[in-house]
Amino acid sequence: MMKNFISVIRGKALILTICGILLVIGNAFGQGGACPAGSPMAGNNSCYFVAATGSDSNSGTSESSPWLHAPGMPTCSGNCASLKAGNGGIGIILRGGDTWHLGNSGAAPYTGGTWDLYGWFGNSYTADYSSGCQYEGTQTGCLYVGVDKTWYAGSSWARPILTGDNPTLSGTGSFVSSCGYQISNPGGNFGSNGMVNIPAWTIFDNFELTGLCVSAASTTSGNGYLLGGSYGGNSQVALAMITNDYFHGWTSTSTAGTGSNSHPAVILTLGGVQDVFDHIVIDGSDSNPEIVSWAAFSMFRHMRDSIVRYAGQGVGANCHDIHDNIFEHFFYTELDGHYNALECNAEAGSNYGGLNYTNSANVFYNNVIRHFDPSFGSGEVLWFCPNATSDYWFNNLQYDLSGQTWAIAGPNGYSMCTMTGGQFMFNNTLVDAAQPCHGGGSNNSGGAYMTVYNEHLINSPFDNSGCTGYGDSSNISMSDATATSQGYTTGSSGTVQSNTCANDTTTPCAPTSASNTTVGVGHNLINNGTVADAVTTTWCATLATFTSEYTIGTEAANACLYGTTDSCTYNSTTHTMNCPGLAPVQRPTSGNWNAGAYQLGTGGGQPQPPSNVVATAH
Repeated sequence: MMKNFISVIRGKALILTICGILLVIGNAFGQGGACPAGSPMAGNNSCYFVAATGSDSNSGTSESSPWLHAPGMPTCSGNCASLKAGNGGIGIILRGGDTWHLGNSGAAPYTGGTWDLYGWFGNSYTADYSSGCQYEGTQTGCLYVGVDKTWYAGSSWARPILTGDNPTLSGTGSFVSSCGYQISNPGGNFGSNGMVNIPAWTIFDNFELTGLCVSAASTTSGNGYLLGGSYGGNSQVALAMITNDYFHGWTSTSTAGTGSNSHPAVILTLGGVQDVFDHIVIDGSDSNPEIVSWAAFSMFRHMRDSIVRYAGQGVGANCHDIHDNIFEHFFYTELDGHYNALECNAEAGSNYGGLNYTNSANVFYNNVIRHFDPSFGSGEVLWFCPNATSDYWFNNLQYDLSGQTWAIAGPNGYSMCTMTGGQFMFNNTLVDAAQPCHGGGSNNSGGAYMTVYNEHLINSPFDNSGCTGYGDSSNISMSDATATSQGYTTGSSGTVQSNTCANDTTTPCAPTSASNTTVGVGHNLINNGTVADAVTTTWCATLATFTSEYTIGTEAANACLYGTTDSCTYNSTTHTMNCPGLAPVQRPTSGNWNAGAYQLGTGGGQPQPPSNVVATAH
């Protein structure tokens, strides 16, 4: 949860009077205007405004005197070009409903190519952002690139649009004969044909990005919507927050990405930066989903309340806090031969990228993974790399998939997958999948590195008997036929499998009656072994002890006490997420829990956060 506390002045003009001499230190252009109430910069006088009806000769310090371009756009000139970023604490506000063109030089307003915020903000800096730009803490020291939802063109609010000017597709699975426009990058950062170069310590909020087309055979870098990275020589763990954005409308020729290990197109590639993805929508239903990797080399510090659909694989590292997301309608990326819905080559705590959590855990909960295309084949659906930091997997649903592995370990040769911190998997519902009591890897020979309880396994046999909890009475296994007879599944064909979950759009594969097999048979993971067949563990209480992070010690600990939220509800008209998708049902403090992701009953909502926590408004 994003929170704002006291304002911290960073990177703004500082005016001092010494012996009658006025000194101005900071932005060459001068002080910005008041920031909109909905931004994390609210209360600071450091925002600049941009609209399709503006002029770069305007002051840019108010919505009534906006610039035409934003700093970092190659065509930015005049007063716009005079603004220097300093060390953060600046807001760049684009008017909702306006469109900026990155590909077609004949369209207006034209950006001149890649919006190079990275180059504008500075290729290196030494300022300490540890207190001024934090996901859990004050954000007034960030570079905020976003919106004022009360300022828009037209009759109602819509995101500002950044387009590469190539048309979207009316259907999926097809190539274009040629790309109409390629995006030039005069700044040269991260290659060419990328829309936005994101620097560290940035919040990039509420944009729609569309119209990217790629054709080059070698497209490993520089072909995507958001590109970015950390700064050379910077020993800090850099941070970028991507929030409320909508990505869609990508196309390619059949020659794109045919080089070795070369992704035809990438939605997000923010290597070296600890990334936050919050309420993002990646929806390739108007694209060619078979040619895109939705993420490449991102570092998933936090990913929440988001959806990725009609896309190819995502690959990254430092997976840490991933919850309430939907991964659906995934395709085999045919041009570069990759699977995986989410692949993490390292988890937080492995010192990958300089990150080491000494008082926390990695969590993966309330996620829905479903409806993969038959082309997906037999690759891993989820690929993780456990290490010395504990992992907690709970309240997840996986169904109607072609990939048959719920993988928790990296491949042979990944030495960082030590699998020594303890992995705990409980209260998940898996349909026609493989339950991982081991996931391979060079440091695991099938031993008991994982503890598994309260699983609902529909035609999903354990793949190895070496894990703790294998064969326990709380792990409920049943055939497809039994699941259909009890109302968990329909027995009718889904996207891939011969049967799929009942109530797919509301409570997929949930129990419908107190007589269902999963009801009242699970271990109680709160009361430390007081129920009849209890185990001596209090995983929810353990999560609450990780007080170094609110998102783990409070949010994950609270979620552990409830059934699944079914992630979020996706509005395909506004392309926004409404979370939670389901009011979760509290699991009993005494007595047996249900097995699987659901707790049968009436939802009452999760515990509210402490009153001194303020969420960032969007």
